Amino acid sequence: MSLNSFARDHASQIAATVGLVTFALAKNKLTPGGIVVAIVVATVHMMDPYPVFFWLLVPFFLLGVLVTKIGHAEKARLTKSADGSAGGEGPRGWMQVVANGGVASVLIALHTYLSASSPFMSPLAGVWPGVHAPVLQRLLPIGIIAHYGAVAADTFGSELGILAKSTPVLVTAPWKKVPRGTNGGITIEGLSYGLLASFLITCIAYFGTYAMPPYKIMDIRTAALVCGMGVFGSVLDSFLGATVQATVTDRGSGKVVEGPGGQRVKVLDGGSRVQLGRDILTNNGVNLAMAGLTSLFAMGAAWILNLSL
Repeated sequence: MSLNSFARDHASQIAATVGLVTFALAKNKLTPGGIVVAIVVATVHMMDPYPVFFWLLVPFFLLGVLVTKIGHAEKARLTKSADGSAGGEGPRGWMQVVANGGVASVLIALHTYLSASSPFMSPLAGVWPGVHAPVLQRLLPIGIIAHYGAVAADTFGSELGILAKSTPVLVTAPWKKVPRGTNGGITIEGLSYGLLASFLITCIAYFGTYAMPPYKIMDIRTAALVCGMGVFGSVLDSFLGATVQATVTDRGSGKVVEGPGGQRVKVLDGGSRVQLGRDILTNNGVNLAMAGLTSLFAMGAAWILNLSL
């Protein structure tokens, strides 16, 4: 496919990408590195024969911006940033973009390749036989949709759950109350918001697959699976946060200290910060692992239950 034909066939998607990039730059929602990676992710999504995957990426970004803005001033008072200022979400860097869209991009790239292959034809000009994997090709769309349900649920649960009236408890020890913003902390309200996000993504996927090529119909069992996997992913993220991610708190205020762009917070022996938990993965690492595992679980469940779009 030539560049001109690609631009013509994906004019609306390219326009949406330009609009989102312009918005992100104007509102300081992404760092320069985040912008570059976001464009790469959007391009990969455009290449798939299922346009719905790109149109899941767009609302995920916009919904994330919306819930991040809700109660921003209050959230800034509930946590602290690593540089000592008030907490709250700053512009997202390239690692955060990868953590939230990297797994989906890999699955979409694989689905794109398989969609162009058959037992008799190869996309590589006949040099090697094309890969024919109909079962995997059938399961990948479910994994991709479940991915966006999970990352959206996690975003809603984190950004809105921290504002909950109830006190967070540790997911691995529900009897133990923890400070707001603690990795692994959950609330009923946060889980409810995660369910709402997963339901919204499932609805977008349902109508998108029906209204756009290749015009698939998602039955109720498949819709229930991907919606449930969104909530599962949010809980899994909390579990990973409680077991393989450290939480750093400020000794004086007791507030959780957040690292810029989801990175580690430095702690010095005898300093003003206290580290709890095992420091194996960063927040970005936890998000990436959660997205990958949720997609695999969703595809495995769909295979066992013989589900497809």
